Amino acid sequence: MKDRERILLLRNQGIGDLILITPAIRAIRQLHPDAHLSIMVGDWSRSAIEQNPHLDEILSYPDPWIQQKQPIGYLKLVSRLFKKKFDVAYIFHSHPFIHLIPYLARVPRLYGFFDPELKKQGKLLNAKAEWSPNTDRYIADNYLDIPRLAGFSGADLSLDFHLSPEENQQADRLLEQQGLIPNQYFVVAPGGGVNPRQHVYEKRWGKNKFSELIRLLLSEFGLPIILTGSATETELGVEITQGSQGKVVDFIGIIPFRLSGALIAKSRFLVCNDSAVMHVAVAHQIPSLAIFGPSNPKSLLPISPRNQWISARLDCSPCYCNSIFNGCEHIRCMTELTPELVDRRIHMMMAESSQTERV
Repeated sequence: MKDRERILLLRNQGIGDLILITPAIRAIRQLHPDAHLSIMVGDWSRSAIEQNPHLDEILSYPDPWIQQKQPIGYLKLVSRLFKKKFDVAYIFHSHPFIHLIPYLARVPRLYGFFDPELKKQGKLLNAKAEWSPNTDRYIADNYLDIPRLAGFSGADLSLDFHLSPEENQQADRLLEQQGLIPNQYFVVAPGGGVNPRQHVYEKRWGKNKFSELIRLLLSEFGLPIILTGSATETELGVEITQGSQGKVVDFIGIIPFRLSGALIAKSRFLVCNDSAVMHVAVAHQIPSLAIFGPSNPKSLLPISPRNQWISARLDCSPCYCNSIFNGCEHIRCMTELTPELVDRRIHMMMAESSQTERV
């Protein structure tokens, strides 16, 4: 009797990148309903796809093995994959350095991206699709081009961020401890812009602007606010909450990403920078407003009245999307966007959300 077909998926870098390939994960499961599906990801982003029911196995590794091109770690990955005897690999990368891993692991069929702009032609691939992140096309749809190479014809771009019953219960306990009610609080995530490849702090709107926005939200809506973020962003929480008049619960650096996701899934509204949490809101259909500066919102968010973006709309923006950010002397795309403009958009979205609920 033949063993189950063994399928490998590869995607590293940011947490948001992993959430954006979840439509493609569903598609690959449809193509291989009885196969054993494994995904190879960096430790940094593993939390994005834990609990995903379409995956049988998560193979994670220390991110420096790839990001810093450490030869010993790289060869360990190749050896690990070779021993698993995969039949097919779906590679959500255009870089030949990534393509080479399953190629050396003797995976017989490779699907992946090529990038004509960077002259990465995908010579090791059996079939390839064009990687085009610097356009207005939603990246989740571009990711679907990989399973389309194998015959998938669907177009469902809904995102997945699955939570376990235990994670939901833990979130409920946290809310109860803080005296908060589901759907009756805002979540504000003032950080982001950090992943194993690079730190783009220019994607952050700034603590002073978030502080003023929180003051406006508390005075106008009266709903409590939860702050979320990573351990490297704790100073943001301390500075933002200083002098706030109203209920602000600072969980920055205290709870892990997945628990932050569970709190977002139970919230009334999310305000954030261009960061992974905006994809969690999309996955759970929670109203959200993402603040954009140098990056391209049209490539990173679906067209949706529920999940919107706001920017200063300067001629020089966007100047960065899924590539290495070369810096900016003025970052006016962030400094010229005022808290009052963001607050006004939130009011409009909350009013529209209330009308939809009444209907």
